[in-house]
Amino acid sequence: MTTLSRSAHSLAWRLAVAAVLLRLGYIALIQIYTLTGPSPYLDRVRESYSQPEMLAPLLANMAASLVIAGLATWGAMRRWLARNDTAAVDQPGRLFGTFLALQALYTLCLSAGLALAQNAMLGSLIKGGSLLDEWFGLGVTGQFLAMNLLTKAVTIPLEIIGVCLAVRIATWTVAPAGPAGGPVHGRRHAAWIAGLTVLAWQLSISITLGGFLQMHTLGAGWLEYALGYWVLPAIVMALCALACLKVLPRELGRARIGRAVAHGSIAFWFAQAAGVGLGVLALRAMTWNQLAFASESYVAAGVTLLIYAALLALGCLIGARALYRGGKQDPR
Repeated sequence: MTTLSRSAHSLAWRLAVAAVLLRLGYIALIQIYTLTGPSPYLDRVRESYSQPEMLAPLLANMAASLVIAGLATWGAMRRWLARNDTAAVDQPGRLFGTFLALQALYTLCLSAGLALAQNAMLGSLIKGGSLLDEWFGLGVTGQFLAMNLLTKAVTIPLEIIGVCLAVRIATWTVAPAGPAGGPVHGRRHAAWIAGLTVLAWQLSISITLGGFLQMHTLGAGWLEYALGYWVLPAIVMALCALACLKVLPRELGRARIGRAVAHGSIAFWFAQAAGVGLGVLALRAMTWNQLAFASESYVAAGVTLLIYAALLALGCLIGARALYRGGKQDPR
């Protein structure tokens, strides 16, 4: 690796770390206020934080938010450096300060907007007669799940857009500096970006569906929650990164982070759609006794995870064929 590529990587990496630390500080302030704020149920809130059903989703949600902020910042900064064929800027302090100020303001506005939207949807759901009930006939549980999934599906793109806009505006305050030579976007970058995208989706969706599944797994302890919310998502990320690295072409052409994010998104949502389809077929083919036995069988759980891993790998292959048609395939 040349000195220029290290310098370009370092600038994007340091800006991404700054974005992660900013988001971490924002999350920490919210949690501190929650645990010390003026609430009549403060003791119950503090007690709930010691329970796995509360702490596991909370940490997973934090991890998803940090991954999104860091990955979007890193990719947007590297893209600007590559477009300007440079490895540095003339005033990095101004770049960092402007970006962090804009990102902090955007995060506050987005959080406030989402809170208002959730309150409005929740009020409509409680009053009854919501569109989800009228159009699809969903019950209260189905409406809650749909509302949370919709919120996640909207929040993630908005967070990425906000980070990219903050980076773009911040770069207006600086100019390229140093000799020419922007960062190179290689197969490993594309593979890990796709894997991290799958991780962000996995953590976000697992939190949404986990709230519903927890009602049916009241006996779950720290081990089950750690496996479901922390260990398995990390394995899924590594699996997707490895699978994408195997199926990506040797030469990516002009493809950048946007295509890698789309690649990870295709892999994840293909696995979800195919998994739901296979699950429906299995439910129709099995009797109640078979379903009860399968729900308590570790072998059935292991087979399910293997099928999910295979679907993710297949999704990586489909995404690579759809998005990288012009590249040369790796003969290995």
